Amino acid sequence: MGRLTDTKISEKNLTTIPKPVRNFLDVGAGDRVEWHVEDGQIMVKKLVSE
Repeated sequence: MGRLTDTKISEKNLTTIPKPVRNFLDVGAGDRVEWHVEDGQIMVKKLVSE
């Protein structure tokens, strides 16, 4: 999958996960995501509860 969209980082270093990404990951309020660095790229994955 290619580029979906971009976001701006706030003065408090916060950003919003864009709707196309939330839809793709099937995440919403209260869900958690993991951030990974793989081969020089940032990967965002839905955290699956065990």
